[in-house]
Amino acid sequence: MNITTRDEIGWGPTAAASAHPTKGIVIHYDGSNQGLAGKPHAACLAYWRRTRTFHMTSPDRKWRDIGYSYACCPHGEVLEGRGLGREQAAQPGGNTTWYSVTLMSGPAELPTDVQIEAVRELRAYLMSKGVGGGVKGHRDFISTTCPGGRLYGLIKDGTFSKAPNEEDDMPADEIYRAAWEQDRMPVPYGSATNGKWKPASVLVDHGVKLRQILAAVEAQGATIRELVAALAQRDQEIDVDALVGRIETAIEGITVRLDVPDSA
Repeated sequence: MNITTRDEIGWGPTAAASAHPTKGIVIHYDGSNQGLAGKPHAACLAYWRRTRTFHMTSPDRKWRDIGYSYACCPHGEVLEGRGLGREQAAQPGGNTTWYSVTLMSGPAELPTDVQIEAVRELRAYLMSKGVGGGVKGHRDFISTTCPGGRLYGLIKDGTFSKAPNEEDDMPADEIYRAAWEQDRMPVPYGSATNGKWKPASVLVDHGVKLRQILAAVEAQGATIRELVAALAQRDQEIDVDALVGRIETAIEGITVRLDVPDSA
């Protein structure tokens, strides 16, 4: 496990009070999408510094330090917050008994594989220090949506509770159903409660949409070919095949993106 310490981040010792959390870790998220997985790791460090500044200067907080014990970034790095043996400011009712870990993400973001592994490694590290293996979410302590439906689903299904490098063996069918139950993904083929909905319906729906898009692209290609042929009759110097080839190459290079709306 790679831990970026406070010193490496540029912070001095924390002013947080001493404590002895022993029960496990509490998972948090930011509440707004951050997009850090698609950015260099330097963006994670910048986010971590901004979060500390916000926690210490925001009028409704003004905490002694960043509120979390640690963060696990989408690049698989663990960033030290208050660190070992310190009281948290993250989950009222569990700030002296549980360690807090934020995944630096938002409602529409799923953790990366290395991010999940970082959580598991951090949990194992804390357990080696005498901390229990429990894993809870922020919402288990107060009324809040944190850490969002996606992360809370991974808490409940035991994903974060596995040992480091332990393979995930959850069947794909169960993954899709968990996604439905946590985030109520819109599916035009029924619902999880009326007996007609199946997890695979999500993929079927995506396949239908993709074929519709490809058919529309092909239709546009045929129209373009007819237009080029008409132009060629007016100007014999046009190389129809070469021009159509270039157009078809451009069409083939189109990237189709299918977004599933987030309703968490």
